[in-house]
Amino acid sequence: MAIRERLVDDERDNLTKDVDDLDAAYIENMRDEGIDPALIEQFAALLKMTDSDDNN
Repeated sequence: MAIRERLVDDERDNLTKDVDDLDAAYIENMRDEGIDPALIEQFAALLKMTDSDDNN
């Protein structure tokens, strides 16, 4: 099984729409593993903050 799976924009939700494909795959894996949704939201927020910092 591939580590990275490309998602179509229509398949993305609020947590995965603004992160790159690899990070979206990590978020999906975290959900599948049963990680607390609040922790996943925090992780996604950190990714988005990091991505915005990289663009400046």
